[in-house]
Amino acid sequence: MATNGEKGLIGSVARLEEVVGSRPLGSLLKSIDALDAHCERLLALSPFAVIGLDDASGGVRVAALGGPAGFARVASRSRLRLPVPAALSPSAEGPAALLFFVPGLGETLRVNGRARVDGDALLVEVGEAFAHCAKALIRSALWQGGAQAEQPPAPESAAGPLADPEIRDFLARAPFAVLASRDASGAADTSPKGDPAGFLAVVGERTVAVPDRPGNRRTDTFHNVLENPATAILALVPGDARALELGGRARLSDDPALLAPMAVRGKVPKLALLLDVERAVLAPSAAIAAADLWNPASVRDASELPRMSQVFIDHVKLNKQRGIAAAAMRKLASERVLSAALAKDYQNNLY
Repeated sequence: MATNGEKGLIGSVARLEEVVGSRPLGSLLKSIDALDAHCERLLALSPFAVIGLDDASGGVRVAALGGPAGFARVASRSRLRLPVPAALSPSAEGPAALLFFVPGLGETLRVNGRARVDGDALLVEVGEAFAHCAKALIRSALWQGGAQAEQPPAPESAAGPLADPEIRDFLARAPFAVLASRDASGAADTSPKGDPAGFLAVVGERTVAVPDRPGNRRTDTFHNVLENPATAILALVPGDARALELGGRARLSDDPALLAPMAVRGKVPKLALLLDVERAVLAPSAAIAAADLWNPASVRDASELPRMSQVFIDHVKLNKQRGIAAAAMRKLASERVLSAALAKDYQNNLY
């Protein structure tokens, strides 16, 4: 890839929304401010999560957490109790964002709030919870062993943190990643990204490019990067017991020369996140092992999984956002209509 995206740098919210659109009300209405029965059920089924938080040095870090299903204990509607991430040294208290996975389920549960260390546990005070659409996991085929590109791109030569051939090989094989970021106020977010293997493209010597694809269109990561470029990525390869953490500073670009090689099914992404990598750590993941994440027996049967269209509808009805439009959407929300719309959207609008 010959360009580093400098020509198309996006530096303002106005420019960002010109490229990807504004945040749709429907996606924002799926957010609730406490854990409801749906969240508790998803947490009880989940053996694995990715957390983004501040570490003791004040940087943004991202790590995996895992254990038997239900390892994240619901202490109350506003509090979770989890193991302290083995790979990190969390700050005494700070923003945290969690993404929970249920093997076999495309949708994920996102929980944002604040965390503090309490002995051997991490307590998370919940400020926001919502279910994320399944497109990233569908594109990555995470539970089917990973989506492979027709011709996986060979990693470009790299220097600095990306010089290790094992790291470049892992990037070339990874179909899934989680981005961790925070805004100017410190509020944290984690966002899933998935595509055929090789989508985490090495650009130049020390930069990784992540294409944007259709999803819930909240664009939280992109808004955060405009306010605070500190960003981290955790990449996963199905069947591999390791996880790759990349940390650095991010920027956004819609440079056509950068985006064109990222086309899938003839669809070019509208923008890409560029992470200038300052730290790259590839290591065995105790969380993947504890969750037995890649064991086919861990995949849940469809009969055990919740109807996510009902989860979305119930969360919309629980949302407290005011306004005529929000009230109208809550009143008109229909599980039957949404279920059909989701199935069509997942089939036709992956790219």
